[in-house]
Amino acid sequence: MNFRRRTRARLDVDLGALSAAAPEPICIAGRAPGVVAFHGFGGTTREIELAATVAGELGLSALARTLPGHGSHARDLAKTRFRDWVAGAESAYQEMAARGPLIAAGISMGSLLAAGLAIEHPERVRGLVMLANAAWLRPPLALALRAGAWLRLPDFLLKKGGSDIADVAARQSQISYNADPAHAAIDLERSARALREHLSKVRCPTLILHGARDRVCPVENAWRVANLLGTSDVRVVILPRSQHIITRDVERDQVARELRDFYTRIAAQTPVEP
Repeated sequence: MNFRRRTRARLDVDLGALSAAAPEPICIAGRAPGVVAFHGFGGTTREIELAATVAGELGLSALARTLPGHGSHARDLAKTRFRDWVAGAESAYQEMAARGPLIAAGISMGSLLAAGLAIEHPERVRGLVMLANAAWLRPPLALALRAGAWLRLPDFLLKKGGSDIADVAARQSQISYNADPAHAAIDLERSARALREHLSKVRCPTLILHGARDRVCPVENAWRVANLLGTSDVRVVILPRSQHIITRDVERDQVARELRDFYTRIAAQTPVEP
């Protein structure tokens, strides 16, 4: 085998690999309301760690696990669909809900999973946090995914150009797949469209944060989702210098402050269960 063939073979093997070892699940002991938090498509708990650590600083419990198909190789993600990620979210919810009321939080795809819990479990989910929500993808990407579904193309890996983070150090230390499976992404876009039809069932207080420079999910998502929710208790904050992974970007301190204020308010409204 010549050098060119060896190089091509090596690239084929590496395509879809995780950029570094997956972080451990985050489990913080504390009081209710606990925070159950979900990462995004192709990501890891590192991108939602801030939501959990802020809860811990307030003495609240928190849980963030790697979702099905994540934390290994994109080939594993290719075998999963939105229903599998929902099942993973439901499992984490059940563990936290056994201890008391909770706050559901998520970034990007994870925000859709968190919203789904608020819809399915209104008696237990007392607050919702949607970070860089993926209710809509940027039009070129959304249209490409819909075209792929219509053409019924065989599954393949879409090479990524790097994480959408303005902070250089955070971008370099971000852990995610270097490629995404097309059919899983198609299913995510389709499922996001379906979930939008049910957002009016969200009745709990909601915090929506979004980066103005987000190149994955348009900043307009923040207001569009706010207008679809069935609650008027909504706070929308646009971060002017941030891109998609706002929990690790240049305005992450502001994100932490917003999370801290929201958690504190929900905790004050949550009666202590016997």
